[in-house]
Amino acid sequence: MRSSPPGSPPADPRYGSATITSHLLRYLSVVAAERGHDLGPALRRAGLSEAALSAVGLRISYRQSSQVIREAMSELGDPALGLAVGRRQRVTAWGLVGLGLQASPTLFDAVALGVRYHGLTGSMLDYRLESVPGGAAILPTARYADYELQPFLIEEAFSSTVALIRCALHDDFAPHAVVVRHPCPAYGDEYERYFRCSVSFEAPDDRLVLGTDWLERPLPGADAYTVAQVVGLLESARTLGRERQDLVEGLEVSVARSLPHVPPLTHQAQARAMSERTLRRRLAECGTTYEALVDSVRLVRAEELLTAGDMPLGRVAELLGFSDARTLRRAVTRWFGVSPSEVRRRGAAPARPETAVCARRTVS
Repeated sequence: MRSSPPGSPPADPRYGSATITSHLLRYLSVVAAERGHDLGPALRRAGLSEAALSAVGLRISYRQSSQVIREAMSELGDPALGLAVGRRQRVTAWGLVGLGLQASPTLFDAVALGVRYHGLTGSMLDYRLESVPGGAAILPTARYADYELQPFLIEEAFSSTVALIRCALHDDFAPHAVVVRHPCPAYGDEYERYFRCSVSFEAPDDRLVLGTDWLERPLPGADAYTVAQVVGLLESARTLGRERQDLVEGLEVSVARSLPHVPPLTHQAQARAMSERTLRRRLAECGTTYEALVDSVRLVRAEELLTAGDMPLGRVAELLGFSDARTLRRAVTRWFGVSPSEVRRRGAAPARPETAVCARRTVS
């Protein structure tokens, strides 16, 4: 058996959970439109729409978001798209979190607030804030081993953070250093032009280092009352988000462990001491249904089985709980837009190499 190659999406049932806000895709759509490109078809292939991206409370999955990003990168032909999407954002782009950043007393307080509530901004990465000599560093970590998309996500994260700080504090802001794990791409010079600081590639980790001289500066929009209001709302939203995420992920785990048999919704509700009607309502509040959740779990498992070997389609269908190979083929075509054999072919393809390496900017 062969595991999925670095370039393939992660085979993890959770990445089908609708737990991410549409923020990043909204700005990806803006950048695409400004370049005369309609992202609508790519959104629809992922089960989304341009109108839905603006819906308050909408949650999408990592799978949907990553699919649209990959298609946009291919169709726009811009490997530096992550930098472009990040640069396009302003502090208002992050909603309540953006307001909290503006109202924070100092830049350090703003950064700490952003890191604490990053999950409410549509981030596809996780973050922590770490003290370093002469300042602090923002360290993003991947939720899934999605190597192909990692440079895009890092570039979007770092460039949007810098864009928001320049918007909220001063356009002259520059981080102390930008450090990334991936090799220097062909557009490596754009890093130094935009960030205006030292840039290191092929490092042990990814980090955006901010100097104490900037972190200690007061923000012009500081307002303690507003910060208190915003934090209260963000805490409520984060608590609710965790409860919803726990519910969805718990159901996904239950379905994944039960395949090829799918537990009836009635049994799932009883196991959670609630009625079937209540469970359906709570899933609707999460922006999904039990049927869509089961479909997502099957999708992830199908991709794993198809790309990990040459198992007959009939056996794959049996393991997924489908009646026959024909039903599986229809489902795979609906999920991926291609046949099972094409999914296998893509899974067998080696990861694409990085385009260029700037040795002068690497770290040992």
